[in-house]
Amino acid sequence: MLDHVVDLGFGCIEVYLPWGFHETAPGEFDFSGKLDAGRFLDLAHARGLKVIARPGPHTNAEVTGFGYPNWVLRDPDCLARAPGGHPVFVPSPPRMFPMPSYAGDRLYEQCAGYLDAVCEVIRPRLHPDGPVVAVQPDNEMSFFFRTSAFDVDYSLASRADYRRFLEKRYRKIEKLNRAHGREYADFEQVEPPESFEAEKLADLPPYLDWCAYKEAYLRGGVLRVADMLRKRGIEGVLLTHNIPLGSIRSPFDLPALEEEIDLVGIDMYYQRADHRSLEARCLALCGASRFPYAPEFASGAYNAWQPIDFEDQVFTTLAAMMHGLRGINFYMLVDRERWYGAPIRRDGSTDARRCDFFRRVLRLARRRAGTRRLADCLLLTTRLYGRLTSLHNVLDPLSPMAMAGLGLEAPDWCEAIDLGCARPPAASLEALHEGLFDVLGRARLSFDVGEPGRPAGNLSRYKLAVLPTVDLLERRDAERVLGYVQAGGFLVFGPDLPRADEAGRGMHLMARAVEGAGKALSGTGGRRFESGAGALIWLPDLMDRIEAGDLAGLAGELLRAADLAGCKRLPDPGDESLRTAVHVGQGAGWLWIANPTDQDRTARLDLPDAGRLIDHWRNQEYSVDGCVELPMPAWSIRPLEVRP
Repeated sequence: MLDHVVDLGFGCIEVYLPWGFHETAPGEFDFSGKLDAGRFLDLAHARGLKVIARPGPHTNAEVTGFGYPNWVLRDPDCLARAPGGHPVFVPSPPRMFPMPSYAGDRLYEQCAGYLDAVCEVIRPRLHPDGPVVAVQPDNEMSFFFRTSAFDVDYSLASRADYRRFLEKRYRKIEKLNRAHGREYADFEQVEPPESFEAEKLADLPPYLDWCAYKEAYLRGGVLRVADMLRKRGIEGVLLTHNIPLGSIRSPFDLPALEEEIDLVGIDMYYQRADHRSLEARCLALCGASRFPYAPEFASGAYNAWQPIDFEDQVFTTLAAMMHGLRGINFYMLVDRERWYGAPIRRDGSTDARRCDFFRRVLRLARRRAGTRRLADCLLLTTRLYGRLTSLHNVLDPLSPMAMAGLGLEAPDWCEAIDLGCARPPAASLEALHEGLFDVLGRARLSFDVGEPGRPAGNLSRYKLAVLPTVDLLERRDAERVLGYVQAGGFLVFGPDLPRADEAGRGMHLMARAVEGAGKALSGTGGRRFESGAGALIWLPDLMDRIEAGDLAGLAGELLRAADLAGCKRLPDPGDESLRTAVHVGQGAGWLWIANPTDQDRTARLDLPDAGRLIDHWRNQEYSVDGCVELPMPAWSIRPLEVRP
C-alpha cells in the first residue's frame, strides 16, 4: 500500500495511532505485529515518505469509541456531563459511547502512560533523522460535535474550571457581580447557565462568559495534550490540529489556537452541490490562518455519513484549490471496513480512475506551487456576533455541526430575540452576513472572511473591510476597525450605529466617527466620512435592501467603495452563476473559473493583457485576442495559467 502511495506521487502521509489499540489494559501496551507503529514509520521512511502522526488521545478514525480504551470510557470521573449531571453520549455508529471530559485532570492522568509509550515510538523517528514532520495533539476538539451552547460540559471538573476561568477574568467577586447582576459571596457560588434567559443587552454577560469559557475549554484541551507531547520529547516538528466540519466560529477559536501551535485547519467533507458552504469555509480559513489547509479532505466517504462520489471529489478538490487552500490531506487513501471510495482498496488493488485523478491533482498542485489567491477585501464577523448566534440556537441542544451536515446554516436555526434592540441582533447579523457574502461575489470582489485584528495585524492586509453592524459591538472591535481606517483602510458598515458594548454599556465610538453630513456615496443613502488616512462608508439602509433583494444595487455601492479603496475587480465571465478567482506568484498569473451549477454554461471574458490561456486540468490551450469564450460544463472548474 505504501508503494501505491509513492506511485501516486504523494510525498507525505498521515496516520492515526489509536490509544485503545495500543494500551490494551491499564499500563499494558502492544506495539507488535499489525500494531507495530515503529515498523510502519520505518517502511514509510525507506520509501522517502514524510509522516504526520496523530496519536490522540482522541483519534476518531471511524473506530468504535473513537480510539479511547473501554476502561477509560467506564471511568465516571473521565466523563462529560449534561446540565442534569448525567453522562452524555456520542451517537456514533455502530455503537454510541459516553463522552470523555477534557476538564480537570482525570483524562490526562489516564492517557499519560500511553503518551509515554507512543512517544517512545515517535521521538527517535522525528524529522530530519526520521519521517515524522508533524504531530497532532488530539483530534477534532469539539465536544465530540455537540457544540450547542447549553449541551455540555457540566461535569464537576468543568464547573470548577469555569469558576477558575471567571476568577481569572474578573479577579474580584464584586466586579463579576456588577457584570452579571448577581450577589454572589464568592466564586464558589457561581453556576454556569443552562439555558438562555436574557431579555435585554445588560443580561448578556453571564451567557457570553459561558461561551468564552467553552472556547477556552477546547483550546485548553488541545494545548494541554500538546504540552504533554513536548515534555515527552516531541519537539522540532510542527504541531497541528483540525477543527471538524462546520463553522470555525464559537466555540472554536482558530486564531487563538494558532498562537500556541503551528497550524490549525478545518476538515472538509462536501458534495459538489455544497459549493457555497465549501467556499465560505475556505474564505474563512484564508482570513484566519497563516496557512489555510484542510487536515481532512474527502477522498471517499464514511459509510454512515452523506455519500460523496467521484464527481463530488473532483469538483470539490479543484474548488478548494481555487478558493485559496494551500494544503490538503486527502482522507482516506485506503478503503477500510467503514470507509469507501479511496484510490487504494483494502486488498491492495487500486481504482484506476481515482488513481489517475490524484496524479492529475498533484501535477496541477506542483505546477501552481508558490501562487496564492488574491484578496483585497475582508468580510468581517466578530467573536461577539458568533457567540450571540450560538446562544440563539432555537434547536438547542441539536448541534450546529449536525445541522450543517443536514444542509442547515445559521440563518435557518438562529432565533430572532430582540433583547430590547431595534432589530434582533443575532438573526439580523446572520442575514446581513449571508447577504453581504452574496453581494461581494456579485460585485466580482475577491474577499476573505475574518475577525478584526485576529490574527494580529490581519486588517492591514486588506484595502476594504465590510462589517455588518447592529445595536451592539464589542468595544475592542470598534477600536480595531477605527484604527484600521485611521491607518488608511476603507470600512463599509451598516445598517446600525452600535450604541452598546458586550456588557450592555453605552458605546458610541462608531457614532462619533461619522458625525456630520459626510459625502454621498450614491443616490441611495450611503455616506462617506473621511477619517485619518482612510474613510468610513455607512449604509444605513443595508438590511432593508438585502431583505428587498436589491443585491445588484448593493453590489454597485460596494464597487464604488472598492474603487475608492483601490481594490481590483475579478474578471467578469458574463454569467452571474459562474465564479472566478485570481492567483499570482513567482511571475505567474492564474485565472480560475467555476461553474457550480448543474447546467452547462459559457464564460465570456475580456482579457486585454492575456495572449494565451492554458487549462492545466484538461491540457487545452486557448488564444486570446482581447476576449475569449470558454465552455463551462455543469460542475466544472478551469484552472487557467495566463500567459502573454
